[in-house]
Amino acid sequence: MGFLKEISQLIVENTSKIIEYPISISDNKGNIIGSSDVSRLGSFHQASLEVVERKKSISYEPDEVKDLNNVLPGVASPIMINHEPIGVLGIVGEPAEVKKYAQLVKSHVELMCHEYLKKEMSALESKTLDNLIRYLLNSQKPEDLEYSVRYGKMLGYHLDSSHNRVCFLIAIDIDMDSGHSPKQETRVPDKYSWHLLQNNVSEILRYYLVDNQEDILSPLTLDQFILIKAINKEETQHLFIKRMEHKIHRLFKYLEAENSYQASISIGSVKSGVHGIKDSYQAALKALIAGKRTNSSPRLFYYNDWNIIFELVGNGLNQYIKARLKEKLQDFMDHVNYPTLANTFMAYCKCNMNMSETARILFLHRNSLVYRMEKINELTGLDISRFDHCMLLYFAIKNSGISGIQESLALNETEESFST
Repeated sequence: MGFLKEISQLIVENTSKIIEYPISISDNKGNIIGSSDVSRLGSFHQASLEVVERKKSISYEPDEVKDLNNVLPGVASPIMINHEPIGVLGIVGEPAEVKKYAQLVKSHVELMCHEYLKKEMSALESKTLDNLIRYLLNSQKPEDLEYSVRYGKMLGYHLDSSHNRVCFLIAIDIDMDSGHSPKQETRVPDKYSWHLLQNNVSEILRYYLVDNQEDILSPLTLDQFILIKAINKEETQHLFIKRMEHKIHRLFKYLEAENSYQASISIGSVKSGVHGIKDSYQAALKALIAGKRTNSSPRLFYYNDWNIIFELVGNGLNQYIKARLKEKLQDFMDHVNYPTLANTFMAYCKCNMNMSETARILFLHRNSLVYRMEKINELTGLDISRFDHCMLLYFAIKNSGISGIQESLALNETEESFST
């Protein structure tokens, strides 16, 4: 097996430090691929072929090897994987002395080989699953979906079954530049650690959210995952959502307590058949983007929640409407106090156009609020006592990037600061 060559020298270096005897590893053709004495690397070791053929450990006494080329006294043991020798481990020294280490080191080497194979299989499985997800989400033609169904069956998923399915998008808040969560000081220094971190998060998500053999969990990016959940036929959508809410809240608590991570999760539309997976994903993606703008807590967003729909409407205006609104409101948006005025207006909308409540939550004197509202009327040409005018201005401000009350702004400035 080719992988043995990749790890044999590392195994030799680490193991020889522990037992303090020289070690060598040969492949099953007798070529030395790992050795404490690097000058032996690449050389042929005749004794290894005998060990491979007999599939058992052989001791070589000093007087037995004195006439043999490149064979040293010690013990040679076969490295067995699935009952077949893939190489030979040699420990150099007096056979009586090194024999007591032979089985221990042999078991250690075989364990490392198994771990390496396990990681390789996991990486291969992850890659094939990633390919399946990309086929499902990027399909353009009916034959693309047919291929996805066949590909899914190879991986054990029955995408052509009558199960209803729904997409969940899970975003983990991790600083992509420094490699740690916003609340965590431990840095993740390189791509290998990122891979380990991603695997760790995947295992956590699998433990809390995956409960059906048809569920598909896969990373989309380093910090974002997709879960395509199959809904049991005997379970109503209402019960399914309630059950998942409970699981998600437990997940949130665990991530916060154990890893100092925050997660945002969006739930797409429930669809039947493989063709509905892409639609559910698109709904979940829009819900995630819109939900993050709302800064609501807990960070669980439904595609059909009224707050999400309203957020999508405000940010889903076509380019023509956006351009007309910007053109009409350019003076307002260019004003030096636009951020404060815009947030004052958003607070006014949040308070159902109630001036007294708006003044209260902004800690403003009512006269100061009236002055601001009159300034908005003057700059926009709108009458913000009218609902339809308020809606136009609300959507215009939403599209400018201001989504709500910004506490960092000085919202209690004096009227004189707005006189420019």
